[in-house]
Amino acid sequence: MSVENTGTHAPSAGEYIQHHLQHLQKDFSFQSVKQTNIVDFSLFNFDSVLFSVILGVIGCFVLWSAARKATSGVPGRFQAAVEILSEMVENQAKGVIHNAKSRKLISPLALTVFVWIFLMNAMDMLPVDLIPQFWHTAGPLFFGEAVVYSILFLLFF
Repeated sequence: MSVENTGTHAPSAGEYIQHHLQHLQKDFSFQSVKQTNIVDFSLFNFDSVLFSVILGVIGCFVLWSAARKATSGVPGRFQAAVEILSEMVENQAKGVIHNAKSRKLISPLALTVFVWIFLMNAMDMLPVDLIPQFWHTAGPLFFGEAVVYSILFLLFF
């Protein structure tokens, strides 16, 4: 524990959420705004939307590459994992939707949504709170302070 943090308390869950969900909040004209109420439909969290889209594209790419590399012989580990996942989703869809024609749309959609949600939940395992600390200490050493501040200015303004 450092000297400047002596006597302070760890943030509560609400304080932690407020601290981490205040960055890159934009209104629909892309102006930076602060959230005033718990439910505020006049703004959106741009970083959340951006990472959701990126993870959706990654999930679709993984499923597409598995379908492209599929063979009719003995499957490899990657193909077997995707086949197990798709069979699980297909069995769930069979239990809920009894029309075979409707399942042709619902099963791939459910598989895509499942992979997308899985990736978004797996992203919580990344130590994103350590990235700013690393950037603060290692950034000026590797790039120089002027470059670091220029990059930060371009990213956030």
